[in-house]
Amino acid sequence: MTKEEYSIKGVSLYEIRNRFEIIVIRLMKQFIPQFPEFDSCPVCIEDVYALALSRMPSIYMKKTQDIPDNKLVNESIEEIVKYAIFQVMSNPKHEKIA
Repeated sequence: MTKEEYSIKGVSLYEIRNRFEIIVIRLMKQFIPQFPEFDSCPVCIEDVYALALSRMPSIYMKKTQDIPDNKLVNESIEEIVKYAIFQVMSNPKHEKIA
């Protein structure tokens, strides 16, 4: 969708995002290299992203708002991302590359 398609009666919804999206991406970049068996193909990367986000609540906010730092929440998100990487690595949705 284009930025204009996110507009309703002059109100842009383009900047509204799930607050966990960027955190999950950041953690995936951090943790995927720790799993050398993970093949990092596009399908598996997308599956990790989708699985991790599906396991946490959706909290939407403007992209420009600060995300509160909460150690307990951050540790839980880290565990969810690691779980998603392990699950996708263990059960890829494609043939394993030899």
